[in-house]
Amino acid sequence: MILDGNSLTLANLSKEISQPTHLSISEGSKELVRRSRKVVDHVLATGKTVYGVNTGFGRLANKRISRENLSQLQVNLLRSHAAGIGDYFPRKTVRLILLLKINSLLRGYSGIRLKVIEALIALYNHDLMPAIREKGSVGASGDLASLADLALPLIGEGSFLSEDSAVQPALEILNSHQLDLVVLKEKEGLSLINGTQVSTALAIESLLSIKDIFYTISAAGAFTTEVMLGTDTAFRAEIQKARNQAGQEYAGKILYMLMQNSGYRDAHINCERVQDFYSLRCMPQVHGSLYDLIQHAEKILIREANSTTDNPVTLIDEQIIVSGGNFHAAPIAHIMDYLAIALTDVAAMSERRIAAFQETSQSSLPMFLMQEAGLYSGFMIAHVTAAALASENKSLAHPASVDTIPTSANQEDHVSMAPNAGHQLRQIIDNTSNIIAIELLCAAQGRDLNPKYHLAPNSEDIYQLIRMEVPYLKADSPLSAYIEYIYKLVRKGDIAQSAIRNIQELT
Repeated sequence: MILDGNSLTLANLSKEISQPTHLSISEGSKELVRRSRKVVDHVLATGKTVYGVNTGFGRLANKRISRENLSQLQVNLLRSHAAGIGDYFPRKTVRLILLLKINSLLRGYSGIRLKVIEALIALYNHDLMPAIREKGSVGASGDLASLADLALPLIGEGSFLSEDSAVQPALEILNSHQLDLVVLKEKEGLSLINGTQVSTALAIESLLSIKDIFYTISAAGAFTTEVMLGTDTAFRAEIQKARNQAGQEYAGKILYMLMQNSGYRDAHINCERVQDFYSLRCMPQVHGSLYDLIQHAEKILIREANSTTDNPVTLIDEQIIVSGGNFHAAPIAHIMDYLAIALTDVAAMSERRIAAFQETSQSSLPMFLMQEAGLYSGFMIAHVTAAALASENKSLAHPASVDTIPTSANQEDHVSMAPNAGHQLRQIIDNTSNIIAIELLCAAQGRDLNPKYHLAPNSEDIYQLIRMEVPYLKADSPLSAYIEYIYKLVRKGDIAQSAIRNIQELT
């Protein structure tokens, strides 16, 4: 992959996450980086006081630093800001953070030397992933603590995370790969730790998962509608067109297509049911709203992936350095909060369908999906688990971005809390994946309780995937392992890929 600071897309990021390549820098970006560094050298030569170049940081911005201490200032910055706590980010997340940081520095606004960026690329190309603590950033002035962990190995400090998650001293690993240490110059430490790359990486990873969940939960909803003897009438294109919402129109189209060629549809020839309950009938409206947010989020996040988010920035044409607030991650925090709210709502609808499986009036199936309910409790507590997760989602969906807490002696008095939004969204994704797994577990049981019709092709594919490890239950059995198996299918994207494949065949 040739990086130029401007050309990342969700597609090439997704591919890079799953299949890392060798990074290099475009010639145009190399020239921009050199010119940007010359601005820093020019400003230093004038003797002007410039934040981040020859001053302290945050509330200490008014403290002028002597010329002989400027290099040490940058080292001190990395050391003092490496104050994160908690577990370490997975290596694949660190790889994305590193890629985003490199791309941002190539845009010619950061005043960093090319050799420093090349040192970051060397880490990437040698598959050396710094050990980054998950917590400690408020999402303004950059993801400081996390990015300090990212940068410390460049100077032989900090740690790397091995493939088996062992923490290894950076200096030892650098020596084993014969990689030179970086001697930081003016502004370079600040450029390395100032930015939104951690928040953005969390958001991009979440968005990719949510795109899968959209297709997965559409497939689950279609499967459930079939075995509950629901109708696809509410998914007709004419109804969606009347609403004039693009996401709803697409979601309805997906649901309608996934139910084509279903024998269960024949049950409606002389059906007495006038219309289905909301959690079946209103899926296009709710799923469609999520889809619209996915589309919007992709635009915002790809802009951010190709952005300069440190401070101050060099203006090459004017030969000056100016301070601003590009490190503030409000756009990322807001996007993750929007996605969290919409995903929580979609998951709550799935939980309602699971609840409908537990009684006869909505599902037209035996109580708790057991022929001898009473003697057997069946799927009663599987629903309780789904209810617990749906309720937890509602707490987690409280927007992180509406909170702020002043830091740095009130100099940084309004912060985005984007990393908190990211942590919350990741948990909601995990909970939702388990809720969907429980719905699919119930749908497969429902199919076997009413086997006289044939499933639509996609539902049949999912049914066969489930039945590879999960049997039809005639009697009570522990369900945890079955839920976990289907959860893994959901998280790996197997259900989403099945849906996409079947949709493409019908298109």
